Amino acid sequence: MVARGSKKAGSSSGGIAKRRSAARTDRDGDLVMDSAAKRGGIGKSRGSAGKGSERGGKSARVDSASFQREVLRHVASNDRSMRNSAPTNRGQLEELKITGWTNSKASNTNDRGVGSLIDWLEKKAKAKSGPSKKPVKIKKSRVEGDDTLIISVPSENVPVILRMNGFAFAGANIEIKRVSGEAEGSTGSGKESTVQMLKGVLERRYNPTTKLLDLSALGQDQDLKAAQIFDSKSTTSKFFPALMKVLDQQFKTATEKQEAIESVSLAHNDLPNLSAVTTLAQTLPQLRNLDLSHNAFKDTESLSLWRRKFRNLDHLVITNNPLEQAQPDYSKEFLKWYPKLRLLNTIQIRTDEEAAKGTSASVELPFPIRTPIFQDEGQIAETFIRTFFTGFDADRPTLATMYYDSASDFSFAVNTQAPRDPASTASAPQDWDPNAHIRSSRNLKKIQQLPARQTRHFRGPEAVAKIWSQLPPTRHPDLAAQARSWLVECQSQPGVPDPTGQSPVGVDGFLITIHGEFVELDRDSKAETKRRSFDRSFVIGPGGPTGVRVVNDMLTIRAYGGVQAFEPETVEPFITTATATATAAAGAGAGAGSGSGVVDATPPVPALPPGVTLEAAEQMVLEVQKRTGMTVGYAKDCLEQVGWVFESALGAFEAVRANLPPEAFVQQ
Repeated sequence: MVARGSKKAGSSSGGIAKRRSAARTDRDGDLVMDSAAKRGGIGKSRGSAGKGSERGGKSARVDSASFQREVLRHVASNDRSMRNSAPTNRGQLEELKITGWTNSKASNTNDRGVGSLIDWLEKKAKAKSGPSKKPVKIKKSRVEGDDTLIISVPSENVPVILRMNGFAFAGANIEIKRVSGEAEGSTGSGKESTVQMLKGVLERRYNPTTKLLDLSALGQDQDLKAAQIFDSKSTTSKFFPALMKVLDQQFKTATEKQEAIESVSLAHNDLPNLSAVTTLAQTLPQLRNLDLSHNAFKDTESLSLWRRKFRNLDHLVITNNPLEQAQPDYSKEFLKWYPKLRLLNTIQIRTDEEAAKGTSASVELPFPIRTPIFQDEGQIAETFIRTFFTGFDADRPTLATMYYDSASDFSFAVNTQAPRDPASTASAPQDWDPNAHIRSSRNLKKIQQLPARQTRHFRGPEAVAKIWSQLPPTRHPDLAAQARSWLVECQSQPGVPDPTGQSPVGVDGFLITIHGEFVELDRDSKAETKRRSFDRSFVIGPGGPTGVRVVNDMLTIRAYGGVQAFEPETVEPFITTATATATAAAGAGAGAGSGSGVVDATPPVPALPPGVTLEAAEQMVLEVQKRTGMTVGYAKDCLEQVGWVFESALGAFEAVRANLPPEAFVQQ
């Protein structure tokens, strides 16, 4: 689908920046951390939760040549500014920074002399490349700030360009350094020194007694200042992922890492959101204690990247952040996100028993409860569902113009013969209003005549809004606070009509099926009158002012039948929209093997090899299904047989494709 919607402004960028300073991003969307010399540092530390962590001992780690190679491979692939000119990196690009050129006579040109400087560098470098006189090519260049030129050159050409450090260009002496801070004459490997520097930061900040990794006030760390990590946009945005990779590779197993680190402090870093540090959740998913105090989080949305990420989080500290004043009830969100959260800002918000069970009797499950399938993308379907039912209860005319266009269809049917709630001892009369309910009901079992059927079909926002106005006012249960009253399913729907007409075969949309309940209200007093159950199905696609349009909407209203049929047997929240797909895949795989074709309501989570997270497995299942056309169950089985190696799974599929039964593929 196109036009997926957008998040709140300001939620997509962020980093560790100086307090009260405005965050700036480069053209790639990475946060710019200006140097301490220009902006006074990154928030001077005013204390942290981990006193003494600077003196902490070393954590258990693997210190071998193979470990070094793995770390260097990660750094090379994620941060070109940390590369050097070792022969093993021949052909790879490394970034160098040049200053002093703005004082040259060439700086008066339109491009401030950048073109002339690059031509001069290439010519001089070729002359200094020895008898071979091999040409030297500067692949990329960009200007940062007022006086810094960043160039990208092949690693094998770095030494010859560094030898021109201090040369005169158009009357001005220039200075050439690696972005990592090394100038000509430096000794040792740039990669190795960078890795050792990051390891030193981790070792000094780890306290083995308290199992605390203190990453507070990173801008004041002397090693990071000396390495000029925050002087360049490229190193700034890649710093934390590289730090987490170095941390991850110091442990032989995930269990060893989990036992060694139970607490992390990110206090005093002036983080406006989590985009700069989001990899912490992948590196330490079993974290028990997290300190986010003294930052710049303005609301829970700025923390949404870690929504339900730390499933074993026991204690969260969020004091001295703007959200305390802007969103006083923020604790409710954290209760939904973290099922085992027991302490918030040192205050107990769940009993020990509730935390052990992973939920609280006073806190409802988050939307949506696990269902057989909920395939979403970018929270398009979830946002639509939340918005739709709120609007249907509050402002139906506006809702109709928001999601319905001239080709949108709506109909509703009243099922007067539906079973009642089996748990109810009383049987209240249904009392269907002939004008509001029956006259426009399109119950095809009772309406046989074609003209009658046609008049009960409504197309376009005006017709939809008019028929909605004839239905009684309603109030649906809150999707977040009363999730047990809902059953929501969603799956991808190909071939949805393209409103632009550019795709004759249609575009991808979603088929959403919802079962739930609502209460009808008196039009004047707004008092509750009747409790009903309903079934509603939507086909949505791209279009409309919000980027989402309703193609078809069918509503069935019936007497209240209870929620026993779709209430889960085990209380387990829906973690991510992809999680349901993966768990359904596990059940589908079991069904395919047994021939039953029945998906278990609570399928087991597949066993994954070390290094493969559940999120990564879910994405691999979906991608294999997409590329091969197989069902989810067969895609999962294929990945399991090759140890969850994606490319191997595709190869295995091609090898056995001719022998697969028809049921292995999604039926068109």
